[in-house]
Amino acid sequence: MSLQLRRAVRADRDLLFGWANDDAVRANAFHTEKIPYEKHVVWFDKMMADASVHQYILDDDGVPVGQIRLNVEDSAAYIDYSVALDQRGKGYGIRLLRLLRTQLAADGIPCVTKLVGQVKYGNEASARAFEKCGFHKKELPECIQYEQNMM
Repeated sequence: MSLQLRRAVRADRDLLFGWANDDAVRANAFHTEKIPYEKHVVWFDKMMADASVHQYILDDDGVPVGQIRLNVEDSAAYIDYSVALDQRGKGYGIRLLRLLRTQLAADGIPCVTKLVGQVKYGNEASARAFEKCGFHKKELPECIQYEQNMM
């Protein structure tokens, strides 16, 4: 098994669209409605041009198995990740979160001092992944927030 995080490229647009509209992904998202393709294309182009957004694809032996995105606000990076439907239950969520720290250093994103993940109540798989990676848990009224300092 050869795991690699790589920067998303334009050719990943449709892959990300399919993953984003997966029923389980939509159910665990804060906005649960399906995403129209035209809206996704506009979002994707904007995201790719935004220097504060870092979108990665996790490849396992060259096969895309998941994605992780960081939205940097001040010194905090907000995490959004998902694993392909046919790859769930194999520990890829944990691997995405662990590889992320190394990738931030490799990409030279020094302004990030804290990683933040927000998980809907009931999303046990994501909650376990954050907890197994050493994130600190904060129960908020609308979600569980996980934080980890980069220092």
